[in-house]
Amino acid sequence: MNGGKTQDPHDTRLKELFGNREAFVSLLRDCVKAEWADDLDEENLKPSEHSFILQDFKKKEADVVYEGTLNKGAKKVIFYILLELQKKVDYRMPYRLLLYIVEILRQYYNQSDEKARARKDFKFPAVFPMVFYVGSRKWTVPLNLREMFYGHERFGENLINFKYALVDAKDYDGGSVEGFGSRLLKVMMLLEKSTSYAGIWETILAYVDEIMQLTAEEYRILSMAVEIFGEIYGQTGNSLEEIIKQNTAEGVKSMLVDVYANAKNYEKILRKEGEKRGEDREKKKAEKKALAEKTESIKIMLEMGDSVEKISKVMKHPIEGVEKIKAGLKS
Repeated sequence: MNGGKTQDPHDTRLKELFGNREAFVSLLRDCVKAEWADDLDEENLKPSEHSFILQDFKKKEADVVYEGTLNKGAKKVIFYILLELQKKVDYRMPYRLLLYIVEILRQYYNQSDEKARARKDFKFPAVFPMVFYVGSRKWTVPLNLREMFYGHERFGENLINFKYALVDAKDYDGGSVEGFGSRLLKVMMLLEKSTSYAGIWETILAYVDEIMQLTAEEYRILSMAVEIFGEIYGQTGNSLEEIIKQNTAEGVKSMLVDVYANAKNYEKILRKEGEKRGEDREKKKAEKKALAEKTESIKIMLEMGDSVEKISKVMKHPIEGVEKIKAGLKS
């Protein structure tokens, strides 16, 4: 069940991030904190080309699938990461994950040897589901599928169930990412918390020493992410790649300081322009209200028989305007 690419910039950024094996392993060890994470055979861990996103959700989410083994074993484990791209919390999440897990198992079964799957010792690979959430709202969805069923308390283990691991990007700060095994994941998690373009460059500036130690592939992913954030915030033209090409660390930091300052100034200008537009809207709204009130007063005076000339003088309104209102009363 191959899924097509979505156009959401979060999709591209996060799929590239978790397509990096070291970042993915760090996600398991440093965020999921699974006991078995240290038993991963990292050399056997590889991303899958398959996507299991259903057609109805292609504009809302993306996924990353990894295949691997534990303890130098031959038995496959499949790691399924759902990248939750919606701003709103979706309470159907356990059900959606169930559909994807079933598709993974269905594919594995269909691709297995017919004789092998008929044997008593045939086993499915373990499928470990995860959700990586980048929304701003608190995640209040049950982590267990069972809780989506009426009467789950009564029927207990007789109901189908699994628990997925949740990684909420907004729960991480400079302190909680400090010990991450992947520098790339560390920086990217902090970028996910940024609420402005200036905030992106502030983070880059704070972690520039570690950024300059990234591998070429990690650096490519980070540079691409910064460009995407620029598109999201409507500010382009600053290339992290061009900045890092400076010969000295001092030169890089100097340029980053300038980019950060320019981003702050630009956001200040945008904020002032927004405030001015708001003031203009309020002014027009007040003028429209005042005109409506004046028009009602003119109508009352006309109905009382006052002359157009008197009304114009009292209400300080052009004669032609009063006559127009009078004509409207007759129509």
